[in-house]
Amino acid sequence: MPVEREVKLRLPCEALEEARRRLEEAGLRVEATVREVDVYYSHPCRDFLETDEALRLRISGEGARLTYKGPRRVEAGVKERLEIEAPVGEGVRGILEALGFREALRIVKDRVYMSGRGYTATLDRVEGLGCFVEIEGEDPLRLAGEALKGLGAEVVEETYVELKLGLKRGRGPG
Repeated sequence: MPVEREVKLRLPCEALEEARRRLEEAGLRVEATVREVDVYYSHPCRDFLETDEALRLRISGEGARLTYKGPRRVEAGVKERLEIEAPVGEGVRGILEALGFREALRIVKDRVYMSGRGYTATLDRVEGLGCFVEIEGEDPLRLAGEALKGLGAEVVEETYVELKLGLKRGRGPG
């Protein structure tokens, strides 16, 4: 099963363009710029916040994808978790609702996808949360250290959902 290995960094929005330039200098290239609407669902029988899972429908100009994310394991700011994803039609919403799943939260972001050197990076402007860089690959902290040094970036372990809800990892609401 595919495992996602990533680091998320918050940085000042005015540094996002410089982060893009530095990632290009490090060998990554822009693949796409999109607006994504992520719709997160609650399970009818268990609390995904409690089990550290997520079920997300991502809608963009390129279609829709349904993603399940398993519980996270975080070590030194790097997050690993099972991730299963499949393309779907937007009509899947009706199926999910018929099965008892309910929309819990929406995250809207403008995102630049980059890739190269065995990495995928995204530069995100997330409505209501600010700006972030996510880097996926074998050693995402190494690339982050190379490319983002001095930009005021800080590692964030929380998901966008947790940030939007004001939850701190492992500390509950607050």
